Amino acid sequence: MKRIAALTVLSALVLSACNTSSVIPVAPQGVTAYGLAGGNQLATFGTTNAAASYRTVSVTGLASSESLVDLDFRNTDNKLYAATSTGKIYVINPNTGAATADGSSVGKATQAIDFNPVANRLRMVGNANDNYRLTVNSTPVPTTSTKGEVIPDGAFAYATGDTNFGKIPMLTAAAYTNSYNDSATGTVPGNAATTLYTIDSAADTLVENTVSPAFSTLVTRAKLGVDVGTGLTGFDIAGASDAYLTGVTNNRTTLYRVNLGATGTTNAATAISTLSGVSLKAPALKLPNR
Repeated sequence: MKRIAALTVLSALVLSACNTSSVIPVAPQGVTAYGLAGGNQLATFGTTNAAASYRTVSVTGLASSESLVDLDFRNTDNKLYAATSTGKIYVINPNTGAATADGSSVGKATQAIDFNPVANRLRMVGNANDNYRLTVNSTPVPTTSTKGEVIPDGAFAYATGDTNFGKIPMLTAAAYTNSYNDSATGTVPGNAATTLYTIDSAADTLVENTVSPAFSTLVTRAKLGVDVGTGLTGFDIAGASDAYLTGVTNNRTTLYRVNLGATGTTNAATAISTLSGVSLKAPALKLPNR
């Protein structure tokens, strides 16, 4: 009987080990991405093996009343930043989920953020079509600004003659091109340039923001071919133009590649993978070296 009991226990341990190993995430492949899952969970996955590499850690260090709405890597220090629903900024350790308050804030309800890699400032998109530039407190601070400076840039509006002129945009995500890891020097090349793209969830379109300090004038570029929703959609760009979009339907997240050069009737988004049982938003792509 002892022999049978021992074999039973051993078999159970072997089965347990097999079951545990079967759910251990593999290393991310493609571009490493981070995102926000429910309950302030920080997710990590690879863009070409999202389901197999998906894992989460709890974000700690936030006040009990705070919830995260968006993430982005800052090119000048290669750190992961997050915004809360009230516009407060945190730095997140992507391995542990530990959040450290940056101390900067726009003090307004926030929908999306993205760092301008040339100006070294954070573009913040508000829930009421608000548009701000924020200089975070963490170094390096641009010489043309001061820590915590907030510049209101006026409401977003479609350009005269645009197919959506006169309509109120509902921008739910934003990302700048030419974002690289410049943390070795903390600066970008003098000839660097960038373009801001946004996602309009009312029109389900890819939008280009006309280059200016305010980036407030919008030009419709292409239909996404995806039904995107406010608070359920994420968008980010790594390097020159490696763009990805996430969308959620019935607790199922789909990851899309986005063609920033799409125009007219060509759909800009192409589905590449899905995550079942996951509602993921705010993807932030790990930045490549320049």
